[in-house]
Amino acid sequence: MRDEFGFDRIRSVEFCVNLGHSTTGPINYLVPSDTSVQDALREVLATTVNALQPDGDEWATYELSEKYAATESLRADLRSEPMAAIRALHGEEGWEVNADALSDPSRLAYYFGVFRDDQGQKLLGVRQAAQFKGVVNARFLSIVDDTLRMVPDRVFKLDHQFDFLITANHVYVLRPAGFERVAEVEEHASAKAREMAVALGKTIKFLDFSTLADYVGHHKRAARLIAALHSRGDLKTVKRSMFCKAGAESGVVLQAAGRKIAPAKGSELGCLQLLDYRRYTIALAPGQKPAFVAGSGRQVQPETAVARKR
Repeated sequence: MRDEFGFDRIRSVEFCVNLGHSTTGPINYLVPSDTSVQDALREVLATTVNALQPDGDEWATYELSEKYAATESLRADLRSEPMAAIRALHGEEGWEVNADALSDPSRLAYYFGVFRDDQGQKLLGVRQAAQFKGVVNARFLSIVDDTLRMVPDRVFKLDHQFDFLITANHVYVLRPAGFERVAEVEEHASAKAREMAVALGKTIKFLDFSTLADYVGHHKRAARLIAALHSRGDLKTVKRSMFCKAGAESGVVLQAAGRKIAPAKGSELGCLQLLDYRRYTIALAPGQKPAFVAGSGRQVQPETAVARKR
């Protein structure tokens, strides 16, 4: 991340807000900010960068089909198809100036700081609105002339961290839930689900995706799985015999569909989970092996001999 932006060489800071969407696209405004606000945004950025520490030397890749914790350290390729909305946000310039954009905080969808370093590189720090909408109806106290008084005006409150950062090449995600709402991940997956399912049928030739294409168009979780599978490059290596065996062991009912196979009604989601390496069985005692669905598809690295020795 530090090779994509000069965090210690920031030359300008701007503050923008998003007030939702119109028929022509996102409604973003630039709000004039003094040096105190700019310094506060720098602090928010520094706090976010400190919290975004990957495990080891490699960043965990953001996956559409993952179920993430409240905070993570993830990275996504800005050029990937699901990042279309985020890519457009980073590329936007020339925002209309609107000093009154914060007059009604309940309208805010998210805000973002725009940082530029001495090399002209741009970074955005984005925070969704859910964390500060409640401030509108809160009661605030202030010490004025040693007297405790009510603050009568509506108050906008900056958060301590951004949900995610956008550089020219990557998105660095700290809070997946906030990122997914701003990135419109589910909307993108649902809109493209049927098209991506049909395309997968050309890659996994033994599986009939016609019924799956209809299914994913009405199920958000399945649509996200399809989007994740669509970005995979290893699906051509899946073997029909091994897939059928794994399906039988993990409770996925497959049936003949001409020369191909297809999931039976009720097994559509299980079929997609199997393809995404999320459905599995394990046996540690005699008897029938139970089937499970993994919340994460992250591959576990083999334990080394040195680690075992320790």
